[in-house]
Amino acid sequence: MDNGAGRFGLATKITLPFLALFALLLCVLGLVLARQILGEVEVRVENEQRFVLEVATFPGFALGEDSLRQISDRAGRAAQAGIPGGKAEFVVLQDGVPPLSTFSRDDRAAWATVEALVAAAKAGRWSQADETIRQDVGSLNRQQWLILYTARTPRGPGSALRRFFLLYPYAEIEHAQNRALLRIVGLGALGLVLAAGLGLLIAHWISGPVRRLAAAAKRISSGGLNEPLEPHLPRQGSRARGHDEIGDLTQAFQTMVETLRASQSELLKAERLAATGKLAASVAHEIRNPLTSLRMTVQMLQQRATSADAQTLEAYAVVLGEIDRLTLTVEELLTFARPRPPRRAPTDVNKLAADTLKFLERQLQHAHVHGRLELDAALPADLPLDANKIRQLLVNLVLNAQQAMVRDGTVTLRTRWQPEKRQVAVSVSDTGPGVAEEIRGKLFDLFVSTKESGGLGLAIAKQIAEEHGGTIGCDSSPQGATFTVVLPV
Repeated sequence: MDNGAGRFGLATKITLPFLALFALLLCVLGLVLARQILGEVEVRVENEQRFVLEVATFPGFALGEDSLRQISDRAGRAAQAGIPGGKAEFVVLQDGVPPLSTFSRDDRAAWATVEALVAAAKAGRWSQADETIRQDVGSLNRQQWLILYTARTPRGPGSALRRFFLLYPYAEIEHAQNRALLRIVGLGALGLVLAAGLGLLIAHWISGPVRRLAAAAKRISSGGLNEPLEPHLPRQGSRARGHDEIGDLTQAFQTMVETLRASQSELLKAERLAATGKLAASVAHEIRNPLTSLRMTVQMLQQRATSADAQTLEAYAVVLGEIDRLTLTVEELLTFARPRPPRRAPTDVNKLAADTLKFLERQLQHAHVHGRLELDAALPADLPLDANKIRQLLVNLVLNAQQAMVRDGTVTLRTRWQPEKRQVAVSVSDTGPGVAEEIRGKLFDLFVSTKESGGLGLAIAKQIAEEHGGTIGCDSSPQGATFTVVLPV
């Protein structure tokens, strides 16, 4: 089976060596069996004809051409019935007496064989004086014969020595050998066909999953990672997957594809964030300078207003608060677009927490939210932190808690010192409805929020915590949510 020009498939690569080895073993075994069986055929025929000769030379047997023909005919009929024996011709030579033979004297070609035997005997080819049966293979009258011969002396005084010859056509032996050889070859061919079928079944059983893996890999390489995997591939953790190397390969392939898909998703997400960061930096630069001018102008107008005009002063304060809120948003955009490493300096976290609530006091009052502090007096006032980044982190967490409540809620800002671990824990709790279950796993991702707008605050808080080597987490219940930041110092 060829899968391409000059390239064999896996099933072929598995089957061919299997067949080659089986064929080699079959040839070696066939040669050994053939030699043994062919030799046994010749030995069997020889033993059969030796028995026939023993019968013909039995003492007291009435020797004559008719009696010899009867023995030969009975042996031939026995051979046809499956009993050991076969058609043979007899020749008996005795000095001074014409030869006795089962060959027909009327058949010149047959009698020429007798004459050739007599001539060879006179030449001393089969000279013998004992009763041992010997064998020879020779050509008489251009025909190959198996020749068994012996000598017998009849009973009675003055009896002359008789030499008995049994001639069996060697072509019959070769014919029997050829039939045995054909059976061996036929069985070998049948065995080779069965081995080929078995080899192909095993090869396809092994290569089937590999072919499906290759097809899935080709489809993914041409169509992208979003292409579905082969429908016949077992899913990860499925009971249909085999507990073998092929099963391990399938699992590794599927794991690799899933990992690549996740990496591709993360890469696309990073590219989108990079583009968003560039856009955010551009927008922030365009907004920051006008905001600074607006704040300076409002502050100047506020200073010129009289203390008696309380309503005007209140309006200026609200405008300044909104400008500060916009400035904070711009700072968040810049922090997201161009993160910088923390500039550590001795920092009083308790003071930062109090200043944060005071900074956001007007905004919390406007939302009818009460701010509460629970500060740990044992907290050192000189922790090596970036004060500006920690302040931004606290502002983001407090605003997130305030926006999670409709009105009449409480935001609690706590600090806690853990001297045994040399770390400070800062938590912000609210009395809102808690965080929905479907977004808890991606709460700190960009642009993930339960509000219609927003999505940067928690992501930036996580970024600041990680920049300081810390962690941030969330505990939620129907009675509210608590975000805790742990910073090692």
